Amino acid sequence: MLILEGWIDGITASGVVIFGIIFGIFFLYKSRKSGAKILTILGVVNILAGLMYLGVFTDFLVVLMTQNNLDNTYGLVGILSYIWFAPIIILAIYIGAELLVPKKKWYLMILIIILSAIFEVLFILDPLGTFNFVDPVNPGEILIDYNVNMFTPAGLIMAVLLLTVLIILGFGFLIKSFQSTGILKKKFFLLSMGSICFCIFGLLEGLTAPGLMVIFVRIGYLTSFWLMYFGLKT
Repeated sequence: MLILEGWIDGITASGVVIFGIIFGIFFLYKSRKSGAKILTILGVVNILAGLMYLGVFTDFLVVLMTQNNLDNTYGLVGILSYIWFAPIIILAIYIGAELLVPKKKWYLMILIIILSAIFEVLFILDPLGTFNFVDPVNPGEILIDYNVNMFTPAGLIMAVLLLTVLIILGFGFLIKSFQSTGILKKKFFLLSMGSICFCIFGLLEGLTAPGLMVIFVRIGYLTSFWLMYFGLKT
């Protein structure tokens, strides 16, 4: 039976998945009304970002139904979550490149697509090596915890991709906000803060043990997309 840490982990992960999908659909609806192409991409990114917690969410449902954890023999918890990482990065970088360097965006995008594809292949071929899994001592009491092993090829590529997001979207939009005035200044600043929050809280997720702290980490993770939404909203 789940103990408190398991309930907190499961409920917050469920909230990220459910609200990520709801927010994403809302963004898609608003983009359809406004005709904003980039807002459409953000809506898709938001849905995929919510699904980054699908592994924990699925483990939570399995525990509720069977009082036992999901069979993670082949690293399924990690696969269900990180299968969405590469598409998120590609679409997020596209948003940044489209707004900052539209004429040269495909030079950057080709590199990002290649790195993302390599990451997907590497971690799917060896999920047990890519992730450090912490299986419950007493199955069914807590959920399977895990983080990316940053010293593997897949982990190193992931670090490079996250750093690229931070530099281009986080610092790139921040510099652009300093160079702008009025409403554009506000929009670029919100885009910058949203991107930085995504990277910071995404990183903290891998460093935070199940407990009360994950509530704040996951709320911060969801908040990042609302900051970007208001930055892109026309």
